[in-house]
Amino acid sequence: MLTKKNIIDTFKNLNLKDNDNILIHSSLKSIGPIEGNAEGLLDTLKTYFKNGLVMFPMHTWSTINQDYDTLDLTKPNSCVGELPNIAFRQGFERSHHPTHSIIAHGKDLNYLKYDDNSTTPVSPNGCFGRLHEIGAKVIFIGCPLSKFTYIHSLEERFDIPDRFTSHTFTFYSKDQLNTYTFHMPKHFSTKNTHLSIHYLKLEKPLRALGILKDFKLGNANCMIVDTKECYKYVTKLLEKNKHIFDDSSEIDLSLYNI
Repeated sequence: MLTKKNIIDTFKNLNLKDNDNILIHSSLKSIGPIEGNAEGLLDTLKTYFKNGLVMFPMHTWSTINQDYDTLDLTKPNSCVGELPNIAFRQGFERSHHPTHSIIAHGKDLNYLKYDDNSTTPVSPNGCFGRLHEIGAKVIFIGCPLSKFTYIHSLEERFDIPDRFTSHTFTFYSKDQLNTYTFHMPKHFSTKNTHLSIHYLKLEKPLRALGILKDFKLGNANCMIVDTKECYKYVTKLLEKNKHIFDDSSEIDLSLYNI
């Protein structure tokens, strides 16, 4: 069983501090038994990172995908795992983005407001796109790098062709007091229905450069990525070849230390 002490010892071994900002992509079932169940894991996260931010993606692109669809921000409706839904029920606050919102707990919840003016699924100026600015670490618990939503924001920053629908959709999100209107395309590529599968090619170079580190949490194989260093590296890749994520071919070894 994964205990709270195991979790804390793991964070310490990763040199994580109480004021770090983390975003977690997760497969809850991959961890196995947890002391206090999922709520125990979340309580440990909130306590350990008491001076930073603990964030989860709260994606709803699977259900908010037609013109005039409305996201109910008051309900736990994530399509990317159960842990974000449990965290939401535990009091995490939510950004207003209709398809790629995040939830967060911690010191600076004003960070969530960056999503308010989004005009794309993962805006460079939104919560995902600014992760490197706050030095966030992205943690993958039992998840592959194909779940690395942050890389979408870097492709959007470079205006990579063949990434959006030609149609601009109108979506709404609403809480108990307000309704928010967004106009944006959806992710789409003629190369692959799920283009993010090509982000898997980043694993080897990021690991070789020390930007990605492997660890275990219970039964789960996990990774942690430093977004500041990831931003520098992927930016250089895209400057050299804006089509680098168009396919799954491995990244040339000569580009490991660009």
